[in-house]
Amino acid sequence: MQYFNGERSTNTDAQLATMRSNVAGIARVNRRSKTRQQEIEQAALRLTERLQRTLDVQALLQFFCQEITALVPCDSTSYQNLDQNLGYSYGSKGTHICQYNLELEGVYLGDLVCTRNIPFGDQDLLVIETLTAALVYPLRNALMYQQAMNMALQDPLTGVGNRKAMENAIAREQNIVERYDTPFAMLMIDIDFFKKINDNFGHRAGDATLKNVSHEILSIIRQSDELFRYGGEEFVVLLNNSDTDSALLMAERIRLAIEKVETLCEIDNLHETIKVTVSIGVANFNKKECMDHLFNRADQALYVAKDSGRNQVCVAA
Repeated sequence: MQYFNGERSTNTDAQLATMRSNVAGIARVNRRSKTRQQEIEQAALRLTERLQRTLDVQALLQFFCQEITALVPCDSTSYQNLDQNLGYSYGSKGTHICQYNLELEGVYLGDLVCTRNIPFGDQDLLVIETLTAALVYPLRNALMYQQAMNMALQDPLTGVGNRKAMENAIAREQNIVERYDTPFAMLMIDIDFFKKINDNFGHRAGDATLKNVSHEILSIIRQSDELFRYGGEEFVVLLNNSDTDSALLMAERIRLAIEKVETLCEIDNLHETIKVTVSIGVANFNKKECMDHLFNRADQALYVAKDSGRNQVCVAA
């Protein structure tokens, strides 16, 4: 792991056995050396035991941050792993930063940042490093578990959520709607005449088209929205906090953008360009209906769009 504090930068080995030798150094320069040393060792032991009980990354980081701030006064502690889109923050950010790049056996585990409004001393850093050494192995295990769970909910071709992930998200959105009474909408998207692409250009070209279409949709929808591959050439977008008008606007943006998408493929040493359109059904959630009814209305609106000539958006009644 790597530490940054002002202009100073040092490299340390994030292993608990190595860090324990630092505890004695903290004790020697502390008037209450025995008490302080015992406190740190007990915290490291307590942390190690607690972290081994869970594979929930959020719970693991929450307890870790609480243990650090109990021994080293910090205004904030935070963790971020961009590779797995994970993050946790505790407290309010201070002006002085203590940052660690966490790695284990060459594998990146994320970044840990502690901040406060006064500089970190050497004793503070040794305490943080001792506790961080207890974090890396449980964190690695939790991240591996999280990654496996994510893969089980991911469409292997496009990388977006699969049908199971969509069902989980719909159930979650229903709870949000019931609790906060916020609007919610669904888009059913179907690539027009997709079978012709497979027949004329081959399945590799069809797969490339599906990838390009899904990536284009992801580039348009908001970060809070979710995209799923329902099956074949059909996609579903869940739009939280969206009424019918805003959902219709989003659907039109998607439709127009996909008209411009080009997929390149090679057939018999010739380069071909594939362009597609989509039909979209829009349905806004009615509090008197169940989510299955919402899905059916969005699906019916999609079929109306296809029967009316394709490459258009239709809103459910």
